[in-house]
Amino acid sequence: MIYADYNSTTPCLRDIAERMLDIQCVEFANPGNRASLSGRKARGVIDTAREQLARAVGAHPDELIFTSGATEAANTIIFGVMERLLADRPRILSSAIEHPAVCMPAEHCARAGADWVELPVDSQGRLDLDALRENLTRPTALVCVMAANNETGVLQDLGEIVRLSHAAGALVFSDMTQMLGKMPFNVHTDGIDFACFSAHKCYGPKGVGAMYKRRGLALSPLIRGGGQEEGLRSGTENVAGIAGFGMAADKAAREVHSRKAQLQRLTKQLESQVLRHLPGVVIQSGDVDRLPGTSMFSLPGIRGKWLAQLPGIIASSGSACASLQGKPSHVLRSMGVDPETAMRSVRISLGTPSTEADIREIATQLITGGQKLS
Repeated sequence: MIYADYNSTTPCLRDIAERMLDIQCVEFANPGNRASLSGRKARGVIDTAREQLARAVGAHPDELIFTSGATEAANTIIFGVMERLLADRPRILSSAIEHPAVCMPAEHCARAGADWVELPVDSQGRLDLDALRENLTRPTALVCVMAANNETGVLQDLGEIVRLSHAAGALVFSDMTQMLGKMPFNVHTDGIDFACFSAHKCYGPKGVGAMYKRRGLALSPLIRGGGQEEGLRSGTENVAGIAGFGMAADKAAREVHSRKAQLQRLTKQLESQVLRHLPGVVIQSGDVDRLPGTSMFSLPGIRGKWLAQLPGIIASSGSACASLQGKPSHVLRSMGVDPETAMRSVRISLGTPSTEADIREIATQLITGGQKLS
């Protein structure tokens, strides 16, 4: 089997897993026990990981809060902002192609009295900036726009989104889960106020993530208890997972340019081969800047699910969350793709272990399957 679903999850690197095992079995002290040497060492492990992640994303260490994943981080940010600002700025804006970890808490806020608006995107998946401007004329608390889409890879113009939002007094939250290790970025330079990250998208462990909160901003915590993580994420820290995340982020930052070049080269090879033999294929968001390594293929008019024709390939038809529901991708639907085509599209997402031999086999199966169904 050839793995081609790296946007869903990446394998944890062996040296990271081995370091985590040592922490779990040998250096297992509670980091909250500052009175003991072992506890202080555990706290030092967390501090080191926070510094590694901070360097990787361009933040100050005290602007990062560790969580159980990007979903928890997104929920904490959205609920935390809206709890504080709902009375004065009841509006929350999000792009129509956000991950469920963003649009579902936004919908919940709407049921609690917020004014939630999903902003349209064009046929390439880019946010409609005119719609953003129009909706910012009313008091808005938060604008949520992901930096890179997990299904199509489309990259948004964060600079302009931040400029427009801040001019209207709104805060900006960007889901940057797919960016780490694929594209260079800096949260301070980008000007965003909040961001979320996940370790298992950059060759770290599952079950650990982080949120970025710009200095000077306040949030109401989602999880209350012992006051860990500056009171914003109570509960004994996942020391091993956090250490693994720090290592993965450090490696991702050091290798980002070589990884980006590799993924761009392999993506170009894959797409050119498929386009050569399936002239009717559509590469979603193919005419704009995209995340390297992400290709969403659609073949209008086929009779059957294309993904089912790829027995030797582990891929997907969209996000893992959408696949569980058996529904067409809301991302593609928001871009104007008809439901049948959306259901029969295939996302190939590549990673650092991907090889040219993998690309040839993936292309062969995509072409054979597409021709069979046409």
